[in-house]
This record gives sequence, structure tokens and C-alpha cells, in this order.
Amino acid sequence: MNTILEDAIGCHANDIYVLPHTDTHYVVKFHIDGRSTRYLTLTNAAAQQMISAVKYRAKMNISERRRPQLGRFVHQDTWIRVSTVGDFLNRETLVLRLIYQASGDQNWLDPSQFDQLYHEMPSAGLFLMSGPTGSGKTTTLYQLLTQLAEHKLVLTIEDPVEIHQPQFVQLQVNDEAGIHYDELIKVALRHRPEILLVGEIRDKLTAEAAIKAALSGHLVLSTIHAMSARDVVLRLLDLGVDSAQLAVALTGVAYQRLVMTTAATQAAIVDHLSADVIGRILHGEQWPKFSQEWQEVLAHALATKQIANDVYQTFTDL
Repeated sequence: MNTILEDAIGCHANDIYVLPHTDTHYVVKFHIDGRSTRYLTLTNAAAQQMISAVKYRAKMNISERRRPQLGRFVHQDTWIRVSTVGDFLNRETLVLRLIYQASGDQNWLDPSQFDQLYHEMPSAGLFLMSGPTGSGKTTTLYQLLTQLAEHKLVLTIEDPVEIHQPQFVQLQVNDEAGIHYDELIKVALRHRPEILLVGEIRDKLTAEAAIKAALSGHLVLSTIHAMSARDVVLRLLDLGVDSAQLAVALTGVAYQRLVMTTAATQAAIVDHLSADVIGRILHGEQWPKFSQEWQEVLAHALATKQIANDVYQTFTDL
């Protein structure tokens, strides 16, 4: 198992899938940059032995093979989140999510985009960032926080803490102990932080707690799953938050992806919506999935040969 983990970390995979393939074999796949690649095939016996070893490291019930289970462990400097469940044929499936200790540095396709995010960051309100797993959202948020926090108290609530930053007060969710995001937000506000980072908004309770903190005069930054910056607003409404409160609290939204460059490095690109645009979407105005700026940054990167044509097509067709 260690060899598989090290190979996955070496190619910066986001997930490792261990799935039944035939009656006699399992397949191991790496999920990298939005694509799944077959890594190796294992016999059923070898796969079950590996799954049991992972569950042991993640402090899960080894004998339970049908009910869903969640766990976690650390391999070197990488957090591993573990999820198992049995399929309808009583075959156990395993997914490992790799959460890397981010460096705090971010390469940008157009560096002025980060400058724009920083200079347009309000002193209070809710700022949300979206994008798939491994798109550098946390790294960008920490870059923003580091520049914003020279003379301010920053408190973070994460699951888990991905970047150790001694300048911040960092709290960690503990589901086993019943310490969840919404509860920690209430605790955090007693510390009177000026800036609060909530690792992820997953449900209505967390969304409402983050909005309440923003409405009380704090700057709250967080992430949420959505397919574009526009869809972040729609996702929050889908969670059931009050649209009137959202119109006041939500002051900025950004969607981020990492683009493979011709120099074989990854560079960030963001699509950013201002409070004015958010208000128009909340009032029912139709808005394109991606802005003109998104298209212009990609077009300039293609023209200056920073990205290849296939990459350009992939990200303009999202």
C-alpha cells in the first residue's frame, strides 16, 4: 500500500480508487486533473488485504464490509481521507482522497487576477471560492489571508488543516467528537477574529453560520462546491439560505481551476463576480456561466504560447 500511496503522491493524484472489476479481480485507479487512469489490477484476495490494511490505519472497523465508513490517516506529510462501502454484490469499494500540505505559493496564468482579488476584497462580508478538488483554492485563500492579516487576527476552521500558518489561530473539525463547522464558527466568534476562514460550506447549517458571521461585521472566506462562479450563488439558494440575507452578506465569488502550461507546470485562472453581479443574479437576471474575462485570459495565454490549443479548448468549453 505504501508504494501505491507514494506513486499517487508522486504524480499529485487527487484520489485513489480501489474498485471491483471482474468476478476475480479489482482495479486500482488514480484520479489526476479530472481524469481517471488505471494504475494496476489486483486479485480479490490482494485487494481485500490492502483494504483491510488501509482501514486499520484509518481506525475503521475492519470486519464491517457493507455499511459506509469514513476514516483518515497521515502518510508522510499528506492527509488521506478514507471512504469504504459495499456494493450490491457485497464487494467492498475503497476511495482515498489525498490532501496535500500546500506550499502557500501559487503560479498564475495572469498574475493581475490575484491582484484584482486582493484589491477588491471587502473589509467585511462573505467571500466564496469554488472549483474541483486540487484546484488550489486553499492556497489562493491563504495567499489572500497572509497579505490581509498583517495587523488583523485571522482564525481558520478546516477539515483538516492543510497549511500550517503560525500567524493564524487554526482550529480543526473533529466529526468523531461531534465538533462540526457550524459549532466551531460559534466558538471562533468568541475569539473576536477580524477575518475568519471556514474550510468548506457543505450544508445549510454551515452556510447560515458563515452568513451570520459575515453580517456581524467579520470578513469570512470559504469554499463551496459549484461548477462556476455564477453557480455558487445558485448552490447557496439550493441549500436553502435566505436570499435577502445572502444579498447583503455575499460580497464576492470566484471560481478557480489549475491549467497545464506548455512549461509542464500548473497555473491558476479565476472567474470573479462582484457584489453588484451577485445581486443581479439573485434578482433573477440571466448570467453567462463564465465571464468575458475568463475567455480573454485563456485567449491571451494561447496567443503567448503559455498553453496548448487542446488545453484552451477544454477550458473555454466548460
